[in-house]
Amino acid sequence: MEPATHRVRACALHEIPPGTALRLRTGFPSIAIFNVNGTVYAVEDVCTHAFAVLSEGHFDGMSVECPLHRSQFDVRTGEPLCLPATEPLRTFRVQVVDGDVIVHVDVGNDR
Repeated sequence: MEPATHRVRACALHEIPPGTALRLRTGFPSIAIFNVNGTVYAVEDVCTHAFAVLSEGHFDGMSVECPLHRSQFDVRTGEPLCLPATEPLRTFRVQVVDGDVIVHVDVGNDR
């Protein structure tokens, strides 16, 4: 059985220009939204190595660097790119509908 999905409006697309990040705070874990050359991606906003807010880290190209211990993650896949992080980030499906960025969050799925 497929998990239930909750659609969350994150922002208007024009509010997150290419090369920028945005933090979405919901009733779910915080989500970081990244615009990579016009394509928007969403990942959990907490580093899997140690608690740090990734949307506040350095975002360059397709990777974000954790501001605490410098782990890097591919924002498209959530995969860690270097130590000390070894666990991937949770990713979320994103759609742009009528100029709005919509994030799909699986309800009741912690990972």
